[in-house]
Amino acid sequence: MINWNSLILVAIVAIGSSVGLVTVFSLGMRLLTNAQNINQHTKKKDGVKVSEAINRIGAYLMFTICGSAVLYGIYLIVPYFHLDK
Repeated sequence: MINWNSLILVAIVAIGSSVGLVTVFSLGMRLLTNAQNINQHTKKKDGVKVSEAINRIGAYLMFTICGSAVLYGIYLIVPYFHLDK
């Protein structure tokens, strides 16, 4: 017999986490592109350097969050990591 409540719960969590991961990665790409555009299209001023640095740091933070989520997903899927030693 199929437990429909569990199936729906797993589907919602899978879709929600996929959408969240894609959103965070897209935001990281957007911040990295903004940093490159600021670097190419403006003269070097102190405010520009700060804005570029903030965009790059934000992008790298978003990529770190994505990488951490992927590694945690692998940890949950691979049963070897859950064996009692």
